[in-house]
Amino acid sequence: MYTLIRLRDGRTIEAIVLANTRSWMRVVTPGHNDAVELQLRGLEWVDERDEPVQFEFLTAEDGCSAVPWQPRVARAGAGRGSDLAYG
Repeated sequence: MYTLIRLRDGRTIEAIVLANTRSWMRVVTPGHNDAVELQLRGLEWVDERDEPVQFEFLTAEDGCSAVPWQPRVARAGAGRGSDLAYG
């Protein structure tokens, strides 16, 4: 599944979800040789450095197309940045 990951500093990174459960997600992002693991801690998702991240997913009202765009955002807390932004 394609997703956008928003970092604490406001940057947005494209990602592909490789695997996930209710509290764990493994994604691959451009510029990385390895997948990144994300975990749900309380009400926020964090990366491997415990930095909070947010997600936006493309959904469709009719279930058949990718239009219209409707972002779904997971709650994130305060943080300093993320390794996700660095290749």
